[in-house]
Amino acid sequence: MNIKKLENKIFSKKSRFELKKNQFLEINHNFKNANLFIIGAAGSIGKAFTLKLKSFKFKKLILLDNNESSLADLSRDINLIFNKKQINSVDYICADINNFPLSYFIKDKKISHYINFAALKHVRSEENFFSTINMFKTNAFKPFKIGDTKKLKTLKQVFFISTDKAANPSSLMGCSKKLMEHGLYYLKNKNKNLKVSSVRFANVSFSNGSLLQNIYNRMQNNEAFGIPQNIKRYFITHSEAAHLCLKALLKESDNHIILPSYKSIGKMISLKEITKKIVYALKKKPVFLKKIKKLKKNQQLIIETINPIIGQKNYELFYEENEKLFNFKGDTNLRKIKLYNNTKIRIFENKLEKTKNLAEIKKICIKVFNTYKENQNNKKKTFLKNII
Repeated sequence: MNIKKLENKIFSKKSRFELKKNQFLEINHNFKNANLFIIGAAGSIGKAFTLKLKSFKFKKLILLDNNESSLADLSRDINLIFNKKQINSVDYICADINNFPLSYFIKDKKISHYINFAALKHVRSEENFFSTINMFKTNAFKPFKIGDTKKLKTLKQVFFISTDKAANPSSLMGCSKKLMEHGLYYLKNKNKNLKVSSVRFANVSFSNGSLLQNIYNRMQNNEAFGIPQNIKRYFITHSEAAHLCLKALLKESDNHIILPSYKSIGKMISLKEITKKIVYALKKKPVFLKKIKKLKKNQQLIIETINPIIGQKNYELFYEENEKLFNFKGDTNLRKIKLYNNTKIRIFENKLEKTKNLAEIKKICIKVFNTYKENQNNKKKTFLKNII
């Protein structure tokens, strides 16, 4: 059973965030004669979003990703499902956003829609200083280096993906996405006519580098894997993630971060319960132990740990207490938060460039973000690198 079939079996095939007819028509009109530029296009969510574009009419589609193999896989999928005219309108660029001339490119290619899925999204990216610096550059700073937007006459819309981890961030990754959201506020504040938006949502099931993908891959190789105890998560499918991103491009989303309503997203699921479902779906019996042990052929060894992964939350929130929720007109499955200012964040980038070690970065985050703490989940460092 491949991952797509497994995802449909474990979760619902039907998207909870399917576009309504009027929403589809609005986006289709929005994309008419558009030059779309998508960065991070070959990642899990970027790819799911890109493949949804088969239903829309656009003038040009430029896809950028730093993973050559993933970009090649995306091109194969596009060649299978897009029509001939669409296929001929697609360009592929293998490049790192941190070394890419964004301002020149957007102006030269007359980009109308700048859509950003590029991100370092795992808490392990904050294990050392150099990874953390790269994470902040990729997630929060470099994508905004587009120069004087008033000179980008063709640019109409900017969309950057966020995460639920930006709400009350407990990890450096969450802090980096919170910085990105405030970067969007400054961009919109300077360019009132530019449509600017973002979206926060839950874990995308079986996404690249995720625990669920790791479980699947380990089981395909008949290997043990590990899960943390007492952790619950909200999950959405790849298709649902793509639909949420499309809805973030609606006029109603301008100047806002959209998020699924708690009613639409349902209850959190424990990682242990979702693990059981995956193991049974793959025709094995789950056996939870504290250490590696040889088992019968039809049994799957799962190592449990009570020690948390650094920066990992025990539960998820989509918004903070101080963030005012608004209804999303015409869609009861969504809520939205207006992009807002945080005066502390303005000084973050300059201070980050002067840091020399991870401890200094953490001290800045403590000052800027009330919910981030240096010792958060850090009493016992448990990464289980080989099995989780």
